[in-house]
Order: sequence, then C-alpha cells, then structure tokens
Amino acid sequence: LDRRADQIIADAAGGDDDLLLTTRQVADWLGCSVIWLEIGRGAKYRYGPRFVKISARMIRYRKADVLEWLESRTFASTADYA
Repeated sequence: LDRRADQIIADAAGGDDDLLLTTRQVADWLGCSVIWLEIGRGAKYRYGPRFVKISARMIRYRKADVLEWLESRTFASTADYA
C-alpha cells in the first residue's frame, strides 16, 4: 500500500472531496481487505484513514480523509520513516 500511495492519490485527482465512501469502496480503492480497515478502526490498533461514524452500524470515509492519510504515508525512501 505504501509503495502505491502516490499512484492512488494521482488516480483520485478531482471529484468531490466530501464524498462519503463505504468500507468496501475504500478497501477496493486501496487494494486492501475490509477486515484490515475494520481492525484498524478499533481502539487497540488505530491505524488507517479517519472515518465518520454515522450510526452504530454505518461507517463512512470521506475521500479527502483517505487522500490525506495516503499523503502522510508517502516517502521518498525507506530512510524517511521509522
């Protein structure tokens, strides 16, 4: 995922940044599993993009938040991150 962050960001250029995406849509977009995103939302792990909790069973991701999260994971070399 980290290696493809730049390309995912470029592919998402334009459109509505306030668009609300389902967990499945974000997983497909990022090329990861739904489970990976669901586990990352948990209090124990806390990784992945920010999300919006509309109701107890309805989670959405703002496109802008996903892109911001990807930007934070973009590095020029492995020496840039710890």
